[in-house]
Amino acid sequence: MKRFETWWKEGVIYQIYPRSFRDSNHDGIGDLKGIIESLEYLQWLGICAIWLSPVYLSPMKDFGYDIEDYRIIDPLFGSNEDMYELIEAAHAKGIRIIMDMVINHTSDRHRWFIESASSIDSKYRNFYMWHDAPSRKKPNNWKAAFGGSAWEFDKHSSQYYLHSFLASQPDLNWRNPDVEKAIFNEMAFWLDKGVDGYRLDVINLIVKDALFRDNPKTIGETIRAYDMQRHVYDRDQNETHNVLRRMRSMTEHYDKRMLVGEIMVEKPGNPEMTASYQGNGNDELHLTFNFAYNWIAWDALRWRKEAEHWYRALKDERWPSWVLSNHDVKRSITRFGNDVQRAKISALFLLTQRGTPFLYYGEEIGMQDKPVAPWEIKDPVGRHYWPFHPGRDGQRRPMQWNSDAGFGFSTVKPWLPYHPDAKKNTVEQQKHEKNSLLHLYHDLIAIRNHDEALRLGTIRFLDHEQADVLAYVREYGQISRLVLLNFSKDARQIPLSLIAQGTQDAAFRVIFNTTSSLVETTDTHLVLGGYQGLLLCEGE
Repeated sequence: MKRFETWWKEGVIYQIYPRSFRDSNHDGIGDLKGIIESLEYLQWLGICAIWLSPVYLSPMKDFGYDIEDYRIIDPLFGSNEDMYELIEAAHAKGIRIIMDMVINHTSDRHRWFIESASSIDSKYRNFYMWHDAPSRKKPNNWKAAFGGSAWEFDKHSSQYYLHSFLASQPDLNWRNPDVEKAIFNEMAFWLDKGVDGYRLDVINLIVKDALFRDNPKTIGETIRAYDMQRHVYDRDQNETHNVLRRMRSMTEHYDKRMLVGEIMVEKPGNPEMTASYQGNGNDELHLTFNFAYNWIAWDALRWRKEAEHWYRALKDERWPSWVLSNHDVKRSITRFGNDVQRAKISALFLLTQRGTPFLYYGEEIGMQDKPVAPWEIKDPVGRHYWPFHPGRDGQRRPMQWNSDAGFGFSTVKPWLPYHPDAKKNTVEQQKHEKNSLLHLYHDLIAIRNHDEALRLGTIRFLDHEQADVLAYVREYGQISRLVLLNFSKDARQIPLSLIAQGTQDAAFRVIFNTTSSLVETTDTHLVLGGYQGLLLCEGE
């Protein structure tokens, strides 16, 4: 595997939801040893790093995003020794390890919160956000992300505590410098063990308004209609940037580490806010997720518009990242009609943009998304809001390795049911199919890993008359690459004059083709087939 000087900028990062990746001890839940057993596959795929959703000790009220102890691996996933083995084994194959770090809140079983709740005089009382409750009146109108008030009444002290998510996930008080010191120590523990970076959960929520002012009310403008408020005072406070600058400074004591942040915005289309958490490009987060493509419609002009908006927001000094799917949203292939040809177009887009691509496990084989039956729902969002929200279990189903009874995931009943059509999309099956989605990802990642223009080059979108076709150029020094993506099922004609803009000559060579169809040309045009994507360079 090619090793990059700046791995987090040049390589492809692969998100694993550990519960659902591979079960090595036959209890129906994926684990660390299962990931170790899968490293050869991941190396073959060509990714440079794994991002692990949380594997720390947890009561699992929110499946690991409620941490009881940052330094202990939950027995469901294995042991600390298993984690150390994973880090060493992955590094031996040139694969970095990114851990998920949840620092906006902890579990209510964390020793800090147990101490904090034990007495108003506890030295840990100010680790969390407690507030007096005269006449049991809530401190303000802030809403929790999973619905309802963000305040929970504690009968023992007759005070409220803040929770931006579940009541069992109390928010830390980042205005207390002792909290910052304690969290940085927890992060240093795993950095010292060789972890290469952190994905920071809802990092823009960590600091809250010091005066606890009410959020302004609004109707019909937020993603979650039940909020009916703009989250002005419970997130995106200026002090958060100061914390991130100190966090970046702390990680700079280690060699080649990185921080990528989940920025929770009220609605898509605010890349400026997301980009701001990368500071000047060198002093805050290395990367932030822009979730515009987790919600976007299948429309070439819209994809171009969102991409250009993201690039403008970042400016030249900040590095982009790209993501189509993750554990919180419906898988992209299902959003785009479960159409493999569309999935191939979106893959070529993802892997040829300027920036760092993130893949979600199973995305490379076209794993589809379908909500589980109501009686099988595990996700707290689904349990609370079904049938209005089916929950996130559909995008967290077990990985489909082969066509055996347990699909290579487990030999017993899995924690979530397999997709009903799992047999149609497995790693084993697609490895034997030359034109499969898996081979497209494998081959395209291999090209990207050895092409400086695709990894580090600039990007320039080309104007033309075909509204269904995206055309853009990647350039690095004298190296030029042209990408053509047909979002339509019908063929489109592309003028050779446009090809010349991207290949420096009307003569061109096909580096990559998403279909098995030959590229047809006339004296004046290239014929781009329906749902065909091409990567071109100059030359015959």
